Amino acid sequence: MATVLVAVPYFMTGRRLPGWKATRFHALRGLVHVAAATLFFFALSKLELVVVTALGFSAVLIITPFAWLLLRERPAKYAVLAGLIGFIGVLVTFLGKDMNLRFTPDEWLGFASVMTSAVCYALSMVMLRMRATKDSGFAIAIYANFFPAIYMAVPAFLFAEPAALSDFPLLVMLGAFGGSIWVLMTSAYARAPAQKVAPMEYTALIWSALLGWMFYEEVPTIWVWIGAAIIIAACVLVSREPRLKPAPPEAAHS
Repeated sequence: MATVLVAVPYFMTGRRLPGWKATRFHALRGLVHVAAATLFFFALSKLELVVVTALGFSAVLIITPFAWLLLRERPAKYAVLAGLIGFIGVLVTFLGKDMNLRFTPDEWLGFASVMTSAVCYALSMVMLRMRATKDSGFAIAIYANFFPAIYMAVPAFLFAEPAALSDFPLLVMLGAFGGSIWVLMTSAYARAPAQKVAPMEYTALIWSALLGWMFYEEVPTIWVWIGAAIIIAACVLVSREPRLKPAPPEAAHS
C-alpha cells in the first residue's frame, strides 16, 4: 500500500528512480530493515510492549558508532551525552513499570531479539543517511517499502491469513503513514548528521503516551512523565550543539 501511494504521484510527475547502483544499495538496506522489523515483532511475542519499546530505543545509542564507522561523522561529546541521557529517560520509564525484573528463558530470548533488532535498525538508519543527500525522499520511500514487501511476500502468502475487504481502508491509512515515515526521515537525515537526528526518536515515548491516552484511555504513570522530561532535555541538549566538523581528509581516505 505504501509503495503504491508513494510511487503513483512520483511517476506521474515524470520522475525516474535512481540508477542500478542506488537500487542495489536500497535492496540491501531493505533486507536489513526487514530483519530489524521481524526481530522486533518476534520480541513482542515474548515481552510486554513497554519492555520491547524501551529496549528498542537503545538503537539510538548504536547509531553514533555506526555513523562514525560508515559516515566518518566524528562523535561529538554532546551527541554522546544526549544519547546517554535519553537512554536514562527510557530506563526510568521502563523501571517505573516494574521494579522486580525477573526474566524467564522466553523473556531472555525476547531480550536478545529486540537488542539484535536495535542493531539492525541503527544500521538501517545510518544507511539511510548515506543516500539521503543523493536520492529524493519519495524515491527512498518507494524503495523502503517495495523491497521489504518483496522479501516478505512469500512467507506472507504461505503463513499469513488473507486480509478481509473491510480491512482495506485501514491498510490504505497504514500505507499512507508508512510512506510518510520515510519521506520525513529522509528529509531529516539529509539536513543533519545521523548522531544529531537519532536522539530525537526518543520523543516517540511522549507521542505514544499521548496517543494511548487519546485513543485507549491509558493514563500514563508519573514515571512516564519523568522519563519524558529527561528525554526532552536530551533532545534540547543535542539541538543546541554546534554543527559537527567533518573528519580530516586523511581520515576519510584511510
